[in-house]
Amino acid sequence: MLFFLFLTFLMAFVSWNCQGFRNKSSELKAIINSYKPACVAFQETCIRDYDRVHIWDYSIFSNTSSSTRASGVVALAVANDIPSSCFNLNTNLQAVAVRIHRAAMA
Repeated sequence: MLFFLFLTFLMAFVSWNCQGFRNKSSELKAIINSYKPACVAFQETCIRDYDRVHIWDYSIFSNTSSSTRASGVVALAVANDIPSSCFNLNTNLQAVAVRIHRAAMA
């Protein structure tokens, strides 16, 4: 399991190439329980448009694939206590962005 942990202003940000999201729930729970990250960035989630993804106390933002073969796909999970919204990117890249509303956090 390869992941990176970034600490910024006392908030943890985790980046994880999970190589398939569905079968990694125990690893994901361990990361969340250990680091309590503000945001988790997932690469290679292999989720599709019709897949339902839920992480307790997190909002999920992703660029899901409409393909019948799930491959690639990135996602961001942002803690629900952090005001955030999806940030539109005009690109063909597999990318997703979220705007963190700092003023509302104070």
